[in-house]
Amino acid sequence: MRIFFIVIISLVILYLLFTYFFFILISRKLSKKILPMSKFVEESVRPYKDIVLVGNDWIKEKYKNKEIKDVYIKSFDNLKLHGIFIENKKSKGIIIEAHGYRSTAENDLFASCHEYFKMGYSLLLIDQRTSNKSEGKYITFGIKESKDIINWIKFVNSKYPKKKVVLAGISMGASSVLMSLKYITKEMNIKCVLVDSGYISPYDEVLYCFKHYFHINGKIFIGMINIWCKLFAKFSLKEENTIECISKSKLPILFVHGSCDDFVPVENTKTNYEKYNGSKEMVLFEKATHGIGYLTNPKKYLEYVKKYIS
Repeated sequence: MRIFFIVIISLVILYLLFTYFFFILISRKLSKKILPMSKFVEESVRPYKDIVLVGNDWIKEKYKNKEIKDVYIKSFDNLKLHGIFIENKKSKGIIIEAHGYRSTAENDLFASCHEYFKMGYSLLLIDQRTSNKSEGKYITFGIKESKDIINWIKFVNSKYPKKKVVLAGISMGASSVLMSLKYITKEMNIKCVLVDSGYISPYDEVLYCFKHYFHINGKIFIGMINIWCKLFAKFSLKEENTIECISKSKLPILFVHGSCDDFVPVENTKTNYEKYNGSKEMVLFEKATHGIGYLTNPKKYLEYVKKYIS
């Protein structure tokens, strides 16, 4: 009986340790040794290196000419958040762009942002919490990041009160933007929304990653992982989903996704599109994996963006 009791206690401890490891793996900003997202991004964009270099060179030139400004705001929970602002003197408006999970503006946004500048827009490329120069210990899959988006909008509104604002995001940045729509008011002057490769629910996305990448039934562990999320990072994986957050919005939304995405399946965008009752359009990029629709076909991508925001 004593041995049985020891075995049970040992299994419980192992279960707690295992779920805590996965909580750290999926939620906290870790070293590249555990989850090499930068390597994942690097491998996916390698075939499109020339396109990426054009965007990076443009950014370097802007830095060289001192045309890029570092800007900072405070989050609702008192984190210092960083962004870079590129002002277009005769801008039609300002595009606020958010990068993806454990990535950076450089990885996700630099390749294409010069094209938006050419369209006549100023750019605000934000570092999501925990990323680059923004403070934070835990990534919350868009839950708290969506509130950060609202603070960035308020920052832009205060500096440029008459300018139209376009919200854009890729991957987790797309989900953050969609979740932010529940907080949008008419006074914020949002013109439209561009979202690329976003997921619907943090909870379902974590379950998918368990199955797809670790070949484990995540339902065994996700309940405890969610408890760790609540205890340490003060959020729940079930707290928000994009369908509910966009249900009361009427803003025009352009949904973009790669048809071969195995990180955030394309069904997420198809469902968001189908459920949304406002003005909408969806474009899918054949053979594109996660978040690289622009790189696979810049001309097609920009045609849709130009059409939508004009």
